[in-house]
Amino acid sequence: LTAALLIGGGAWLAWIVAAIVVIVLALAHAELGAMYPVSGGTARFPHFAFGSVAGIGFGFFSYVQAVTIAPIECYAFVTYASYYWPGLFNADKDKITGAGLWVTVLLMAVFTAVNFLAMRTFAKVNNTITWWKVAVPVLAIIVLLFKFHPGNFTAGGEGLFPGGIRGLTAALPLSGIIFAYSGFEQADQLAGEIKDPGRNLPRAIIISILIGTAVYCLLQIAFIGALPASVIPHGLRHITNPDIIAGPFAAVAALGGLAWLATILRIDAFVSPFGTGLIYTTGTSRVSYGLGRNRYFPPIVTKTDRRGIPWVGLILAFVVGLFFLLPFPSWHSLVGLITGASVLMYSGAPLSLGAFR
Repeated sequence: LTAALLIGGGAWLAWIVAAIVVIVLALAHAELGAMYPVSGGTARFPHFAFGSVAGIGFGFFSYVQAVTIAPIECYAFVTYASYYWPGLFNADKDKITGAGLWVTVLLMAVFTAVNFLAMRTFAKVNNTITWWKVAVPVLAIIVLLFKFHPGNFTAGGEGLFPGGIRGLTAALPLSGIIFAYSGFEQADQLAGEIKDPGRNLPRAIIISILIGTAVYCLLQIAFIGALPASVIPHGLRHITNPDIIAGPFAAVAALGGLAWLATILRIDAFVSPFGTGLIYTTGTSRVSYGLGRNRYFPPIVTKTDRRGIPWVGLILAFVVGLFFLLPFPSWHSLVGLITGASVLMYSGAPLSLGAFR
């Protein structure tokens, strides 16, 4: 929605531009992960390449980026759950309520508890959620394409790119496009627990980016094409329908007479953030483990239980995550922080790769 508001009918191009940017990072992470298959890879590559000064800085950015994802996914969960439980979120102030805050704390506790399962059991849970997260968007794409209106892309006579280059570049961070591609580095965080990392880790990273690009581009096209003409009489950049602003895909499905799809999408709005928060809690514990191995964190964070789970790192991720719930009362307020930390964290990999070369 935000991409369409900033760019217009050509919003799909922003996803391709972002994919080109991210695939460069992904290739660097894939090569480094295969070269050094260690837990908490993004926090450790700069340490291996440049020593402790760079290692401490990039390690800190890696941890901040990882530990703030679970809280932001909790905010996403609560925001969409407020459709059924309005008391969780105050739409007028764009903030979660006291009840919403307690739900986010409970969710983070669930993320932590599930991560205490053996890795084989955890993998089954994560795989199930991942298949759901892929299947529902693909279903939405297929169904919404039957409601496709080509004229929507130039609605209101604005043309395909009324936002111009400024709108395109602004959409990359502001609409969460770059943020949406984050996650491929989780393979590096878990490299120490991957079978045959030299082969499987690069595959996991590159294939995930390619699948994500295809799904995101098609979702953007399906969303714009399925919009009812009545909500875009003046063009895509002037959408004011409150239902679409509150929940874009579910609202488009409902307005198109697809109430069953709207229900599935609202359920997916709960499930998808849960899956992302779950895996990032996993990754955060591995980043703290890696920083402990580098001696930047107290050695206690490297402690593991009999199944190899870094239990101290998991508890630390929960506690620090709660801290980030306090000063950032909404999803949008946290995205800016995470985007900044991500830029600094991701830059460590290509710099390290250059040094190794």
